[in-house]
Amino acid sequence: MSVTERQLEDGPKVRERRTEPLWTVDYDIGPDGRPAKGTIRVFADRIETEGTDGSAIREIAIDAVKDARIVSSVGGGVLVADTDGGPVALARYTSALNGKMGFAVKMIQAVLKDEEPPVPSAKDEPKTCPTCRSRLPEGTNVCPTCMDKGKVIVRLLGYAKPYKKHMIAAALLLMLATLMELVPPYLTKVIVDDVIQPKSVGHALLWLVVGLAGARVMLSVMQTLRGYIGVWVGSKLMGDIRKDTYQSLMGLSLSFFDRRQTSQFIGRINSDSEAMRQFLTDGVVWISGQVLMLAAIISMMASLSWKLTLLALLPTPLILIASVTIWPSIRNLWYRQWRAVNRINMLVGDALQGIRVVKAFGQEFAEKDRYRDANGTLVHETIKMEGIWQGVFPFFALITTSGALLVWYFGGWGVIRDELSLGTLVAFTAYLGMFFGPLQWFSQAMNWTSRALAAADRVFEIMDTQSEVPTATDAVSIPRVAGRVELNNVTYGYEKHHPVLKNVSLSVEPGEMIGLVGHSGAGKSTMINMICRFYDPDQGSITVDGIDLRRIDQEDLRKQIGVVLQETFLFDGTVAENIAYSKPDATPLDIMRAAKIANAHDFIVRMPDGYDTRVGERGHRLSGGEKQRIAIARAIVHDPRILILDEATASVDTETERQIQEAIARLVKGRTTFAIAHRLSTLREADRLVVLDKGGIAETGTHEELLEKKGVYFKLVEAQKEISKIRGVQS
Repeated sequence: MSVTERQLEDGPKVRERRTEPLWTVDYDIGPDGRPAKGTIRVFADRIETEGTDGSAIREIAIDAVKDARIVSSVGGGVLVADTDGGPVALARYTSALNGKMGFAVKMIQAVLKDEEPPVPSAKDEPKTCPTCRSRLPEGTNVCPTCMDKGKVIVRLLGYAKPYKKHMIAAALLLMLATLMELVPPYLTKVIVDDVIQPKSVGHALLWLVVGLAGARVMLSVMQTLRGYIGVWVGSKLMGDIRKDTYQSLMGLSLSFFDRRQTSQFIGRINSDSEAMRQFLTDGVVWISGQVLMLAAIISMMASLSWKLTLLALLPTPLILIASVTIWPSIRNLWYRQWRAVNRINMLVGDALQGIRVVKAFGQEFAEKDRYRDANGTLVHETIKMEGIWQGVFPFFALITTSGALLVWYFGGWGVIRDELSLGTLVAFTAYLGMFFGPLQWFSQAMNWTSRALAAADRVFEIMDTQSEVPTATDAVSIPRVAGRVELNNVTYGYEKHHPVLKNVSLSVEPGEMIGLVGHSGAGKSTMINMICRFYDPDQGSITVDGIDLRRIDQEDLRKQIGVVLQETFLFDGTVAENIAYSKPDATPLDIMRAAKIANAHDFIVRMPDGYDTRVGERGHRLSGGEKQRIAIARAIVHDPRILILDEATASVDTETERQIQEAIARLVKGRTTFAIAHRLSTLREADRLVVLDKGGIAETGTHEELLEKKGVYFKLVEAQKEISKIRGVQS
């Protein structure tokens, strides 16, 4: 059947025309690839696509549709309906609409199968801010635009609550120091008016100078004590912020890290925490001190001469207005500078982590060019940011100087006419210098606060992000499991509109070894990720001993599952530390026993420091086979009831593979095992083979049973034999 304008062609199966759509979604790219707006409506009997101008409506009868799918592209995708006349592009869209379009596919497929329409979930529709309607950052309910800065400051100050006694002590010292700073100018007035001008003879000058020196000494002592308290409190605060940020990161699901570069979190833990610490210890105390100082100085100035005080305060509104005016620009420039710094950090992190790939493909100059461009952007943003201050400070200095000139002129005339004493003018100008100092730095305090709030936004975003695989409030504890694993109609996709597993059901008995085979992308690794509960199913459930994984305490679950991956990760520690990583309280005897079972003991003792040999970053001092055997030893120490083996013998030579296979044979005894292997021959000992194809289970059985069926598995084995023959001829 063909697609018509505002007309539905009757098919062999007539459906009742509905007026209410089951699902409506707006698209944002036109047929020509340019930004445009339009709407798709899914009805029980048809699909309507309304054009940008709101007049042309294209309709496709549901009976003419055979299937619906998403064709992914860079930055977005296309919603396609497969009809009798061929594929029809219903809409083009950006990646922001992935969830909604994916749900549209589910809705169309449900209508085609006469199934109950699915109910949209939070995963199907991106979250938006209820105030500004802008899309929220993925994984958080916090809108950066509408975030209440006052609440952020209150939350930030909450970190200082455990140290309030020390903060109060620092505040008291600050108040005393502020009062002490007011003493020297007043003593100067007394020296000039009561001693120097009258030319008094006696010990008054000596005692006044001693008092002046004493005030300076006391001020220095109080500032030193306050500094020590600030260092102690600041270090504690930064430790608390870093700890909470890191703990929040460790509690997030793998999907959170799948969508982000890890190098950005290093900055959040270190740089952003430092900015928050500076605000809490230095910033809050400094701003509070300056406000107190300004109030005290104005009081002293007014007590000396209220007329001169009014003259001195004339430039103040200009400074405040200018500071408030430039704040939005400062925040914007600071954010752009932070993005440039973050970009540099990510480039360096990627290049250093992939330095072998960079060298192997001779891309050193390309990486230098990328860094040069990013560095140039950072330099440009830094110049703009710092350039503002280079213009602001001279401007403020000019304004404050005008106030000082007015005071000198009118105050000087007052002294000449004997309306004001010389000592009073000298003291007043001293207070004036103290007054304009904090006032000039008012804009800097705004910048300081802006940086701290921006850092707090980023840190609190991590803390507020909810894990996509949370532990249930009524989680069930499982100290020990038998190992029965069941998958019940499991559907999952890393992108919700493109499921990798589709309605997969599988029952595995305790102690059974299951071999997972299939083409690349068939869903093997996704299945074991689901069993480990790195991700939760979009539909269906997975149970262990009849208990849904979502109801099991995650810490208990992790104790029941051991993993040996193809890409073995070792920490930069000793061999013993890496083996005992899964069980920190393992004894040296436990570690050595596990190494012997894993066929790792012999090569370990040949190392210079044996089990105390450091393996280097990511274990680069060891061969691939040695790292794999240490990973197997790590799993043995863990003693799991459920074992995951993901290509554990890939990319090793024949002899090393034999040793690894021997170790695995010892490891799998009595455990429920799921194994993925590059060489199908290595899975012959499995109790059952599960063949995955296009996201579903194509067939199951033993090696011999599947060969007799001559299905998908048979074709895989034959293809691997052909590859082996080709390699044999070439060698």
